[in-house]
Amino acid sequence: MTWAELILSVVKSLVIILFLLNMALLTVWIDRRQSAMVQDRVGPNRAVVYLNPHVARVLLVAPAILVAAVFSINWWHPARGIERARVTTALELAVLVGWISLVLLCSHVRKRGADNAFERTVGELDPRHIFYGGLLLHLLVLVVVSVLFDRLHLPYYDKGGVQWGAGLSGALAAMVMMFSAFYAASKVPDEKVGLRLAGLLHGVADPLKLIWKEDLRPKNADRLLFALAPLLAMFPALVVMGVVPFGPTLCFEDVNRSGALEFGDLLSLAGTINRTGVCAAGQLPVSLQVADLDVGLLYIFAITGTGIIGAALAGWASDSKFALLGGLRATSQMVSYEVALGLAIVPILMVTGTLHMKELVDWQAQNTWGIFVQPFAFLLFLTALVAETKRVPFDQPEGESEIVAGYFLEYSGMKFGLFFAGEYAEFVFSSVLLTTLFFGGYHLPFLDPDGIRVAFGSTMVYELPMSHLAVSLLQVAAFFGKVIVVVFLQVFIRWSLPRFRYDQLMKLGWTKLLPLALANIVLTALVMLGVEAGGESLSGALDVLFDISQGVIAVGGLLAAVALVTWLLEPQSTRRLVHSTSARFANAAGGVKPTQMQA
Repeated sequence: MTWAELILSVVKSLVIILFLLNMALLTVWIDRRQSAMVQDRVGPNRAVVYLNPHVARVLLVAPAILVAAVFSINWWHPARGIERARVTTALELAVLVGWISLVLLCSHVRKRGADNAFERTVGELDPRHIFYGGLLLHLLVLVVVSVLFDRLHLPYYDKGGVQWGAGLSGALAAMVMMFSAFYAASKVPDEKVGLRLAGLLHGVADPLKLIWKEDLRPKNADRLLFALAPLLAMFPALVVMGVVPFGPTLCFEDVNRSGALEFGDLLSLAGTINRTGVCAAGQLPVSLQVADLDVGLLYIFAITGTGIIGAALAGWASDSKFALLGGLRATSQMVSYEVALGLAIVPILMVTGTLHMKELVDWQAQNTWGIFVQPFAFLLFLTALVAETKRVPFDQPEGESEIVAGYFLEYSGMKFGLFFAGEYAEFVFSSVLLTTLFFGGYHLPFLDPDGIRVAFGSTMVYELPMSHLAVSLLQVAAFFGKVIVVVFLQVFIRWSLPRFRYDQLMKLGWTKLLPLALANIVLTALVMLGVEAGGESLSGALDVLFDISQGVIAVGGLLAAVALVTWLLEPQSTRRLVHSTSARFANAAGGVKPTQMQA
């Protein structure tokens, strides 16, 4: 291993560990926000950092200057084969920044008032109309660029035409970003600026407070095992992330022709690659994955199974009957549901024929996402996964109404923080696993390694060649974006279902999930035999269905994004139906009769 490969492995490890820990903090914030919404009270939004106005202006302008510089300089460089993608990307980014800036300015004007005629005009607009106008401009850009390149046959960059078009479109995007950033900076007041980030700073404030909390330990607790248990609870979730691919294989040019990756090669990423995604001769492949194991899925189940030890040790070493009962509950629950968890995933392995994590993602990219192939396995796996991570409605090991706080009852300070972070890290990793196995991992519909190709069977609808860097960035962003969405969706389970009794929990795992998982394995085997007997005609029909499923994903994702933005621009007004305290209820009813002591 060269020094460049070693440093690259360290960087990849830091990326996934920091993402996991930051998502754990974000999930804590989401849970607290959901709790506040359910109880109709103020959520976690009080933590604030005050910035100097000049620092705030720099933070607004600096990213725009950096991105604008990249567009202004890089977009003038020749790039054969991806000229159309450059023009499309620059114009789409200009439209995106434009309508987002107008929507934010409209919101600012409605809250703070207008300072000039332009702001008064923007403030009179409906933010939804601005958004819909932006959508129309996005579609118009696609149509115009397609007409210019496909119908008018613009000359290639070596003749000057397309190079100037790409450069001017990049300059336009840079000017829109710069104008928006400087205008936003001009609206910063000449006083301290409070940075709250919608309460996200609580995720930073809470660990800082836990570091300084007193670390208490029961008198008769086992000193070594009591201290070791929180580390064993945190360790598995961090280690297993190393075998999950969070992006495609990068292809670097072997500049020195040495056959090994060196520091000079890291600056020579291949411009374009073929549709298969395999690096050509003379290129060095770098997988966006810390450890590329052939048995990656088995490794995940083996390591995550050790998380049971942390809960068991914490319950036994604490010298507390409530902690011991919580440890016993956690151990029996996790062992029981690991059986259903492993059997639920067997049908996916039967269809794909591999335990290699990257090959699992590649199979979904070439065919369709796992949720379309095994929807029943997804439901079984999700249920067992929620129970394995001890989330509501399967949080009996920590049931505060029965055993106070469960196996970490006697922990305080940062040891409690490690248990807390470990539990949420496991929860985030469960979303990573769901994304990789059932939602295509880093794959996006119709996005091949060489660009966008919208095709149904042999019918080509739209094609846009793209650079290797652009495709790789989109796929990495797609992976992390999917994980965030799956995390957010899983949070709703916590506030939607009541807690089961413990006997109901064990009965569900052994008498419901386990037989259903076995039945799904048998059913999958029969279907696979039927597909093999159907021959090439059935295989061709399945390929068309797989392409249609990709279209459903693409259209559904776009509609979901439009619906989300529309909902954010038009929040629903709520009316209190139940008063949260008796005092508020009494005040709403006209007050209470004062007693003699109050008079």
